[in-house]
Formats: sequence, C-alpha cells, structure tokens
Amino acid sequence: MERTFAQGGISGRKLVLGELVYAVAGRDDDSDIRRLLADNATDGWIRLSLEREPAPVAAGAVMGRHHGIVIARHRRGGEPVGLCEWSARESYVDGDVQLLAYLGLLRVAPPYRHQLGVIKGGFEAVRRLLHRQSATPYALTAIAAENATALRLLGANLPGMPCYRALEAFSTFALRPRPAIAAAVRVERAAKDDLPAIAVRLARSYRDYQFAPAWSARDLADPVLCKGLRGEDFLVVRHGPGIAGCVALWDQSAFRQTIVRGYAGWLAACRPLANLAGRMIGLPRLPAAGEPLRQVYLSHLAVEGNDTGLFRALIDAGLAQAHRRGFPLALTGLASRHPLAAVLNRHYRPREYRALLHVVNWDDGRAAAAAIGARIPHVEIAVL
Repeated sequence: MERTFAQGGISGRKLVLGELVYAVAGRDDDSDIRRLLADNATDGWIRLSLEREPAPVAAGAVMGRHHGIVIARHRRGGEPVGLCEWSARESYVDGDVQLLAYLGLLRVAPPYRHQLGVIKGGFEAVRRLLHRQSATPYALTAIAAENATALRLLGANLPGMPCYRALEAFSTFALRPRPAIAAAVRVERAAKDDLPAIAVRLARSYRDYQFAPAWSARDLADPVLCKGLRGEDFLVVRHGPGIAGCVALWDQSAFRQTIVRGYAGWLAACRPLANLAGRMIGLPRLPAAGEPLRQVYLSHLAVEGNDTGLFRALIDAGLAQAHRRGFPLALTGLASRHPLAAVLNRHYRPREYRALLHVVNWDDGRAAAAAIGARIPHVEIAVL
C-alpha cells in the first residue's frame, strides 16, 4: 500500500526531513522492521542477523520500561529505509541510580547505506521523538570491534551528528555447555520467593560498576521486562538467609533470535564436513543458512566480592543446566578488564567477541557525558 506524508517539520510522532519521514514504529511496522533486520547481517566468516520474530516492536520491551523504535520511510510510497532504537532503564551511574538511555538497532537498507543524511535524520528523530527529559542527557551504545565502517563513521563526529566517545571494550563470551561436574559449592535452583533476595544480591554486586542495571524484585517478576524468565530459571548459592551468588538461564528464542545468513569462502563449501568432524570432538553444529543459533543467556550474573570459587561454581552449574536443556551455546558478558573475565578465558576457553562501549551525546549533554567516572562498566547483554 502506498503511503504519502505531508512535507515539512514535526507532527505528532512523525518528523519529516526532505524526502524522508521518521515515525515512532507500531505493530503495523513489524513486517518492515523484520525485513530490515534480516537484510543487515554482520560480515565475517559467518554472517549473522540479529532478529526479533514475530513482533520486533514488542520484543524491545525487555530493554527497559521506556522504549521506542524510529523507522524511516520515503515520503512518497512509504518504502522502509532505516531504523534506530532508544530505550532507558534504571542503572547505576557513578554509584547512583539514574534512568540511563541506550541507543541501538541502527540499521539502514542496503541501497541507502552511503547516504549520510539518512543516519543524521534518524538521530534527530530519536532526539525529538523518543528522548525523555527524565533520562540521562547522553546515551550508551555498543559497536562491534570488527565493525570498522561504523566505528569510523560514527567516531568522526561529523556536523549534524551526535558526539560518539569510546569508553572501553566489553566482551560477549560464547561458552560450550557441558555435563555437570562435582563442585565444593552447592548451587541450587531458585524459587519465585527468592526474587527479593536475588535483587538484593544484584544491587550489592552491581552498584560499584558503571551502567549496571538496577534490578528490583518487581522488575525480575515483570512478564514484559523479563519476558520468558521465570524465578526457577535462576541458580543461586545461599549464604544464611541471603544469596551469595546468582545467575539466570534466559532463553529469548521466542522473541529474539540470531539467524545464520551465510558463510564466507571455504566454510560455505566445507560446512557439512566441519559438522561431521565437530560431532566427533564435541563442537557445536554450524546451522544452515536461514537457521537460528540455539543459544541461552547466562544473565543476572553476580557473586559476593567477585569470589572466584563462587563464580566458577555458578558458571559450571549454568553450563550443566544449559546442556540438560539442549543448548549448544551459552552467552554471558563482562567488561574486558573485569577481574572475572580472566577467569572465563583461563578455565573455559570461550569464543570472545568484543564490542566498544561508547557514550553518545548532543551539545546539551556534553558536560554530563564528560563527567562520567572511570569505573569498570557492566552492561547486561541479554537486554541490549
């Protein structure tokens, strides 16, 4: 169906800039958003697209109580051109709980990727249509370390664009689930009644980290904010009446997926042979193009005093539970300089994928962005 928009200025939840109209997306936009996500796969030996089937607008609710997607279309005809997402959730910033803004889901349709005006307009639309005054005057974002094009373009701080300042590296660790092993620390499945104590543990462990989410028991039980996550999905280590450590197995495959879009070079031809060899030595299967990666997040990971023994016990228990549930991959995230990141690399031999955290601000947020302290960051990859 052809769409036509009036030209010039902002009206309601739409912003018209030249031949493009930027609007806050609703359910009617889901099909076009799905197509834009599928058409924007990562480069590399394995091409992956991060998708949100079947309802991408609704799926973003896990990112925070305040959330929206701007979709850009041609003013005449309504052809989808690009996306950008803004969300905000209560997080620790320099030790205090603030409503931290986050920018993500920046996608541009292939024919328009070299048109800088599309991206400039998208940022302006996010600022004018989605940003809330109660949120931080800057936003956090993550860019894959190997995405040289995005790092170069966004880091150039061109006129008409917000300022991007790199903070530091943050890693996603892909771990192989395995059967349970004997442990000196008792790890058990939580019950729904444990959520208040889990929230206390998360607060005590996270408050000293920059950008860590501030979880309440109400948040953890919220079926929208923690969609698909149940109290019994948590594993805990008890210490008297409290919780000394916790981790959750969060399966988001019902609403967020990582889809294999293809393989490069020799790997495309040799995938069947690689899968045959992988079965013999216990490596995960390489899915065919169009298939999702079966993965689960080890989220809400916190241990008292960064105790290495507690940490390893929780990771081991999480990997054993993931193995029982048939997941070939388990993902968790830590800042690259987090003291427990070295434990993962030393004892679990994970695949490590680095992203660079950036703070993004317009002129009115420059001073606040510059004042952010140098604490180790901790962001939850399951809600990015």
